[in-house]
Amino acid sequence: MAGAVFWALAVRRRAFIPEAVPVPDPARPAAKPASRWITAGLTAGFAGQAFTYYGVTAWLPTLLADELGMTAAAAGAGSSLFQIFAIAGGLGVPFVARYVSTTTAGLALGALWLTVPLGLLLAPELWWLWSSLGGVAQGGGITLIFIAIIKLARDQASAGRMSAVVQGAGYCFGAAAPTLLGYVHGVSGSWTGPLLIILGSAAVFTLGTALSLRHVPKQH
Repeated sequence: MAGAVFWALAVRRRAFIPEAVPVPDPARPAAKPASRWITAGLTAGFAGQAFTYYGVTAWLPTLLADELGMTAAAAGAGSSLFQIFAIAGGLGVPFVARYVSTTTAGLALGALWLTVPLGLLLAPELWWLWSSLGGVAQGGGITLIFIAIIKLARDQASAGRMSAVVQGAGYCFGAAAPTLLGYVHGVSGSWTGPLLIILGSAAVFTLGTALSLRHVPKQH
């Protein structure tokens, strides 16, 4: 509700008046449509992003309680850093993308994502740092993928189709993360296996986006 108030103040009457969809200029050459390989790369990147996000969101409080002996309340409050710092990633990526290539931004976010499983495996006592870096990565990662879709699509219709494929397939993988990671933890009795799976999904995000984002033109 608060967001709706600020949105209305920012755009005033235009917030309530739908704008007509612009008709393509026949004299202007159409943009080259994104290839299926680019869409596949973005889909893989989004799948890795969604899987990692939902896996960490579901099990980070339990992991902190098991590994560090934190109370349930403290572990839940501690994992909130992972959600709060998403704001910095979501707002920061569009700004950063104006000065560096989207490929560079994607690789940087991938590196931040990888610190979460690696950090929890090697130095779990620094959980607050890994939660914060992972929060920036998860907020920035999803934003960067949507920027790529908008920049690579030929028009609104193709952007909608690409987004449907990327999100539809990606969220299917993301939905499986909590159950799969919980099953692996239950069978092994350890958090090493789930964290290694998260490491793999973060690597998929990094590789999938890196291969696709190099086709995105730099913002001006």
